[in-house]
Amino acid sequence: MASSSQRLRRLALPAVGLTAALALTACAGGQAAPVSSDGFQGVQLTVWNNIDFEPYQSLQKGYFESCAADLGITVDVQTQSGDYTTKLLQAAGAKALPDVAILSTDTQLPQLASQGVLADLSQYDVTTDGLADSAADLGRYDGTLYGLPVQVEDYAIFYNKAAFAAAGVPETAPKTFDDLVSLAGSLTTGSQKGIVLPGIGGDGSTPVYFLPFLLSAGGDPADPTGAGAVEAVDLYKNLVGNGSLSTEFVNWGWESIDQWTSGAAAMTVSGPWNLVDTSIPFEWGTFPFPTAKSGESPKVNLLGYAYGVAANADAQKEAAAAALVKCRASEENQIDTAVQGGYIPALKSAQDAFVEKVPAAAPFVDAVDGAYNSAQLGTEWNTLQQEYVDAIQSATVGGQTAQAALEQASGK
Repeated sequence: MASSSQRLRRLALPAVGLTAALALTACAGGQAAPVSSDGFQGVQLTVWNNIDFEPYQSLQKGYFESCAADLGITVDVQTQSGDYTTKLLQAAGAKALPDVAILSTDTQLPQLASQGVLADLSQYDVTTDGLADSAADLGRYDGTLYGLPVQVEDYAIFYNKAAFAAAGVPETAPKTFDDLVSLAGSLTTGSQKGIVLPGIGGDGSTPVYFLPFLLSAGGDPADPTGAGAVEAVDLYKNLVGNGSLSTEFVNWGWESIDQWTSGAAAMTVSGPWNLVDTSIPFEWGTFPFPTAKSGESPKVNLLGYAYGVAANADAQKEAAAAALVKCRASEENQIDTAVQGGYIPALKSAQDAFVEKVPAAAPFVDAVDGAYNSAQLGTEWNTLQQEYVDAIQSATVGGQTAQAALEQASGK
């Protein structure tokens, strides 16, 4: 889910600060420290990354090469194009996984961990100290740490400040679903919708952006006919009903944000990549998600990326790879990646520094602690997300009640 959005929405940005970042060496947990190279002289490692936009891939290459130099390691950092998951699985089957690989925590990490081809990082003193439990859990499978999370993604509401000013609406975050419907209605004009959301099936965008509403209604994603799911689908239905969400939304996926950046909608939901998007042609701000009932706290779904180490018969190579991952996960590297690449750092200390540099990141950072990891649903999520898409479409453009649409979609 996340990777599709990144390829579409992330933009090339100037690699400012790269030189400074490459001069840093540190260990996980954010405490700067000299790296010992004892025992790793002459070890040769390969690192795979599949995030191919700039400056991200140059930053990662620099981080790993700098860390490798301090450790006495020779490293070959490769950016893989094409179907990365298939490449990883094929490499695992051929016992040819790279020594270190970036892994999506919702699909790739559990797939490889379940095959027994990843090393347990805890045996190399790699810890999740300094991470919220929700972020730390992204790197675990069946309780074992198979990947060290370095960046996470969650979601927030983006809004056009000029649209609020033109409507005479204060820039106050809507607290409840009813508030959001009312606010979106106030922002709707003949040429501008109050909000745009994806509603298409197939590209993964709709369930990703729907989940924070379901979770903020107290819902359980595994219960598609529960009260939280009903309230979240009702929200979409009410937004369409008052004209603030176009019925055309069922034809839009990740690219729905183009409706917002073009000025055709006043609000949207998106991820942290837009926090560093310099192409947005107007002044904007961010809101946390509203909740179904007043006084409750919003909750979001959390995705992430972790660096995993291949289980290796060569104990020295495996230990060297773990040390390399530990160095890459430094606070400074995470801050630099966030500021330039639009990710939320996994380390709490790096998150705080990111908000200082990019204040609009606050709703994203605030929501990390206690966020929901959809990977716990396993392959069941593939079925569930399509059920949610079908229910949203049936309720909004098909005229069904939210309850009936969800029951029909889930076969109940």
